Formats: sequence, C-alpha cells, structure tokens
Amino acid sequence: MEFFKLREPPEGISGPERLLRGIEARYGVRLTVHDLYGKLRGPDGSPLLPARNLHAHECCSRGRYQLPFWNTRCVEECFRETEALLDREPVPHRKRCWKFLTELVVPVLRKGSRQLTMFAGVFRSENVPPESLPGFLPEWFRIRYAELPEINETRIAELTDLLRTVGLGLLEECEAHLSLPAADRRMTRILEVIRRSAHKTVTLKELGAELSLSPERARHLVRELCGRSFRDLLEEERMLRARALLLGSDRKLSDIAGAVGYPNEFCFNRAFARHYGMPPGRFRKMTDKISVQNLK
Repeated sequence: MEFFKLREPPEGISGPERLLRGIEARYGVRLTVHDLYGKLRGPDGSPLLPARNLHAHECCSRGRYQLPFWNTRCVEECFRETEALLDREPVPHRKRCWKFLTELVVPVLRKGSRQLTMFAGVFRSENVPPESLPGFLPEWFRIRYAELPEINETRIAELTDLLRTVGLGLLEECEAHLSLPAADRRMTRILEVIRRSAHKTVTLKELGAELSLSPERARHLVRELCGRSFRDLLEEERMLRARALLLGSDRKLSDIAGAVGYPNEFCFNRAFARHYGMPPGRFRKMTDKISVQNLK
C-alpha cells in the first residue's frame, strides 16, 4: 500500500472559497452568500468569504454602477424582500427578479435559527424569451440573457441539498476555529451563549438561566472565569462580527447595526468608535482605500 501527499492548494484562496468555486464550475452557476449576522469570520474579524455577498453574474453586476435605478432595485429585492420572505417562510424558494432572472434561494438554519442565505443562479425564466424582455433593459443584457441556462429540476434539487449542507459546514468550520479549549466547562458555555445570541438582546438573566444561576451569580462567574465582564465579552463578539460585515459586504450601516445586536445606528457607531478608535463609516472607507492601493 502506498500513500501520496496531496499538493498544497494555491496561496491566497481559502478552502471555503475553493469549495464554492468548484460547485460553480460543476453546476454552471454563480453562488452568493448572505451572512446575516457576521458569523463567517476569522478570529480577528476578517470575513471568510469577502465579496460573496454580491451577485456576481454579469446580468446582475454589470448595470450595478452604470444605471441609477439598477442597484437600488437589486438591493431591495435580493436583500430586503428576500430576507423578509425567508423570515416568514424559512424554506428554499425560486426567486424571479425584476430583470426576469431566476435564482435558487436556500436558507441555512442552525439549531432552529436562520444564519445564512445562499443563492445559486442565474437562470433564464420559464416562458420569458429574450424578445419579450422589458424595453428598459439594455441590449447587452438581452444577449447575455439568451445565453443563460434554463431551470433543470434535477440540478435544482441537487443544489438545494448541497447548498444547505455547505452552509452548515461553513458555520461549523468558523465555530471550530473560534473555539478555544477551556479548563472549565462553564466558561465554554458562557462563550457559546454569547456567540449564539450576540445578534439579539442577550442579558445576564438569560445566561444565568442557561447555567442555572441567578443573574448576579452569573455576573461574578463570568468575571471569575473569563477575567472580563459579560458586557465586554458581548461587545467584543459584536465588534468582530461588525468588522467582518464591513469588510466583506456593502450592507448599510443601519443594517449592520441590527445584524450585530444594536437597536439603532447611533448606538452601533458609538460602540464601534469606542472599540476601534474610529466610526464604522470611516473604517470601511479606509480599508476600501487600502484594498484598492494593494491591487495597483
């Protein structure tokens, strides 16, 4: 029997990114991932899948910064309306957008809570030939639309199962990297509660109920085991998630504020500036500028 080591993967491409690219090549689609709460991150808050929140197919991306109404309508439909629908019905859907593009939309739930939304597409819509598209869509779009594949029921079923499994795997991998061995099992449970609930209003009363302790005893235990207050630990988790969303998506600051557990943008801005020394808007502009310079 012989064993042969696999070649090292190319530098600069993470394992999760290689996986998604492989699925794209196999099924002839582009994949988009909405990380709802900033959980797909490294220990330092770096996003696991930067830029994967944007629909990258030319039919979605080319007009984004050329036509004034394009991006507004895409954000409204692909983010706000889609996520609102999945809040009500967290099951896979087909989505047909205002450009008559069809996508598969798969919510990823973990322990009953929706964490990610995964999109696969785009496809030509049934019974909508290129010549019947609305007149406001440009000619290049019509040409690319005509080249799109039609929906294939078998592949849609395969992709649905695959994306749900991949999404859960991404969450598990991130949690595994963030988990540190703790000498005290109670410390592990404290950190698990914070990571599970940082995007919501979570209190010492809830933590105490998890540990079968009073809120006051839970407060002392957190300080004793972690060397920091419950509030400090919670804020650090929220700030790392905020950093991942700022670096890995173009979501509005008000959306990010809600996604990481703050009641409004003002409270989020104040907490972010306290933690990182600058408001989130300036942080995003500064990191965008550095990224552009590195590409030159």
